[in-house]
Amino acid sequence: MPSIAFEPQVVPDPPVWPQSVVTVVGNPKAGSRTAAAAASVAELLASELGTPYRIDELVDLVTIAPAIFQGDAASEADRIALESAIELAASASVIVIATPVYKGSYTGLLKSFLDVLPARALAGAVVVPVTVSAAPSHKLLADQHLRPVLAELGASVPVPGVILEERDLEDLQVVLASWLRANAGIIQATTIALQPVAEPTPAH
Repeated sequence: MPSIAFEPQVVPDPPVWPQSVVTVVGNPKAGSRTAAAAASVAELLASELGTPYRIDELVDLVTIAPAIFQGDAASEADRIALESAIELAASASVIVIATPVYKGSYTGLLKSFLDVLPARALAGAVVVPVTVSAAPSHKLLADQHLRPVLAELGASVPVPGVILEERDLEDLQVVLASWLRANAGIIQATTIALQPVAEPTPAH
């Protein structure tokens, strides 16, 4: 079920558009088909949303796995890379979070990254889950397991996830066409609704 957490924030200096679309990939293999699919989803979604949205960096979590799992024992370079990934995700307007379906759920790598995020780190962000399964039998489970964790982090998940089987990756644009038509407008409206508002000017 889609979930939405509308919590408008009043801030001194609200952010200025364009808004960023960030991609986070939880496949434990570098350069995976999941990462390629996630990048395509982000690119097509940003194009459908229009020019106020820009594609930002893709975070392939396997490249920062040492810092995710080792914490302070990781090298300084790895810790800095993790901090950068956390800041990128926390500042995004739209986050495409992708994972293969692994033993009926999403990967431990992705769960571990979500665990190191600060409380409510994704408040104000719209998240689009993307899951890739080898077979249809368990293809919905990763999406179902991921949503409660995203809600705990404050994310809004207002639309159905992109639920893919490996065979769908052969012609992804065709597979995504109807999903984009049905959901891009909802994502855009939710993103706008979640934008922080400026503090009211005191009356003199």
